[in-house]
Amino acid sequence: MIQLIWGILNVTLFLGLFVFSAKKAAEIRQKVGLPVAILFSFFALSFVTRPNNEEKDKKFEFENRETKTQSSNRDTFISDIILEDDVCSKFKLNAITDGENVRSALIRRTGFLSGTEWSTLYIDINKTEKKGVFQYHVGGTKRWSILGIDLYQEYKEFEGMKEFKRTSF
Repeated sequence: MIQLIWGILNVTLFLGLFVFSAKKAAEIRQKVGLPVAILFSFFALSFVTRPNNEEKDKKFEFENRETKTQSSNRDTFISDIILEDDVCSKFKLNAITDGENVRSALIRRTGFLSGTEWSTLYIDINKTEKKGVFQYHVGGTKRWSILGIDLYQEYKEFEGMKEFKRTSF
């Protein structure tokens, strides 16, 4: 619920900034001219977005003695595990597995994500004694920002045991 309010606050502030900039650009256009008004608009809205050098979804590859010796065209499938499901977003662990070994995994976030950004720090998946059941441990940071400016970082961990099953689309 807090994330929904945070996203609405972000959208409202952006629209308010846009309206304010448009009004001020109109005033500047009347007093100074069109080129200066356009330049003001670009500068006023330039800080809202920033380039992000991080990969959106960092993929973790797992390699061990068993996966090295196995053929890469074995019967592999994607398994989804829902880690967190709240009012406006969902965290999912997507793992590519052949039922015995996990080959790679990544965290996907879906839903209304305005004002928050997830960065995965680690994914640890281990086999258990039961066939097809894995123990997972995932950690990362969720950054809360307003108009592109980071205000708070929250560390989150997810852990549990789950049977990795084929996902039907």
